[in-house]
Amino acid sequence: MLFSYAEKNTPFILSPETLDWHLARGWYRMGSTIFTTHFLFFKNRPYSALWVRIDLRGFTFSRSQRKLLRKNRQLFDAKVGPRVIDEEHEDLYDLYAEDFDGRLSPTIADSLEDYDGDVVFNTWEVSVRERVSGKLVASSYFDLGNESAASILGIFDPKLRSFSLGYYTMLLEMEYCLSRGIRYYYPGYVVPGYARFDYKLRLGPAQYFDIRTDNWLPYRDLDPLLEGPVEAQVHALRTFVDVFNRRGNKVELKVYPLFEAGLYDIWNDDYFPYPYLVPLTGFIEKEIFVVAYDPKDRNYFVLECRHMVQTQLLFNAEYLKTFRAEGFITELLAVRRLMLRSASAEYVAEACAVLRQAR
Repeated sequence: MLFSYAEKNTPFILSPETLDWHLARGWYRMGSTIFTTHFLFFKNRPYSALWVRIDLRGFTFSRSQRKLLRKNRQLFDAKVGPRVIDEEHEDLYDLYAEDFDGRLSPTIADSLEDYDGDVVFNTWEVSVRERVSGKLVASSYFDLGNESAASILGIFDPKLRSFSLGYYTMLLEMEYCLSRGIRYYYPGYVVPGYARFDYKLRLGPAQYFDIRTDNWLPYRDLDPLLEGPVEAQVHALRTFVDVFNRRGNKVELKVYPLFEAGLYDIWNDDYFPYPYLVPLTGFIEKEIFVVAYDPKDRNYFVLECRHMVQTQLLFNAEYLKTFRAEGFITELLAVRRLMLRSASAEYVAEACAVLRQAR
């Protein structure tokens, strides 16, 4: 069985220590579930999800952060307390959503899957109000564990964008964590090559979860555009394609958008888990062989797969049609067996040449 790069659980109970445990392993809350993924797919291409955190032990705010805190405290009143989801907050969410470039849940309650307060997460809130009018202008929600906190959702009035209220509420969350003796602050993931999430790296010296070692390492020591899990696959598989094609063969690197199929079909645990592959055979043949690169194992895999024809009916056919046929593989694949594992592109290319000749 290959390493699972995307998993989720829907807990019925969740102790503070259990939340700490999940966060420390690169998991995160989504609605009423807790999940992890190391690959993302949007705008018709894969991206890496690099989970980050701030170690608050010995942490101090930077000069620019202290300046923002002082400036906004002169204009706004902030309060931290148990989460509130009411009409006032939903109205602010509507304002934020109208200006947001991307997909959002219809309401805060839908986003948190918190409709009646009967949830397993210990969710708290930062609320920011105009000092004179008392109007709610920003709010953020974060989950508390025993020694960890995870920032989940932040909203603000887009007309007040110049006050950096989204960033401000995260600083207030961190300030609250410092006052409570919380050790780790988890703002979610950053995405190499996609700058929208880079603001999280301005919160402080960040650590990232390294899937190769299952440890948190300094983000400053990472070259994300080369070592991210998606980037590592692309670099390695392009190397393999170059080596293999120099032998007079013809193969191409393809994008596989169904790499998270296992999240939607819990009865099978052998779905092909990578967003990139190099097909060695066609997909109408009985035996399907592909080359993948595992960014955790740092090895090439030659895999025999099968096309899950019936299960593929569960997926939106119109969605799959949106992918260009020449650059994508949209047949739903499950791994039948691992044929070969090696760190050497040359060795794998030689073995694949023999495999193709034998067929």
